[in-house]
Amino acid sequence: MGLADIEDMRKYYEKLKKRKVEIEKEFEELIKRRKRGEISEEEYEERKRKLEREYVEIMDRIVQMRYLIGEERLFG
Repeated sequence: MGLADIEDMRKYYEKLKKRKVEIEKEFEELIKRRKRGEISEEEYEERKRKLEREYVEIMDRIVQMRYLIGEERLFG
């Protein structure tokens, strides 16, 4: 694995972290919209499920990338 590969991984890692924050903000806004009655409970649940699914995928990739770029050990 060359330095260019590691740099690409670091850029991807930063992109993942940025998307994680975006999802968190989207979820907060979704909750506010539900409380204000702007969306139905059904729409809220559907969007919530999609955001949760993407969030789990992003978090999984973040853990993988942290391991690959050497920021953390996978076990212990």
